[in-house]
Amino acid sequence: MSNATPFAVRPNDFPTIYGISRSRAFELIAKGALPARKVGRTTLVLAEDVEKYIRSRPIGLDPAPEAAMAARKAARKVEA
Repeated sequence: MSNATPFAVRPNDFPTIYGISRSRAFELIAKGALPARKVGRTTLVLAEDVEKYIRSRPIGLDPAPEAAMAARKAARKVEA
């Protein structure tokens, strides 16, 4: 197999090719951020759609992980 990016990819291949987990790929498909096509039982996403999505993301660190972590810490304090 060559190192060239394929025309379309299955969500199972996202971690290897794009560094996006399979579950995150399905979340993006469910939200409509990534258009998916069905070919029989296989779900495919065009490589150009994935690259378009990635390029649309802001440059730099995503603050969301820190915000989520702070929310979890706050919830633990309330429970205790």
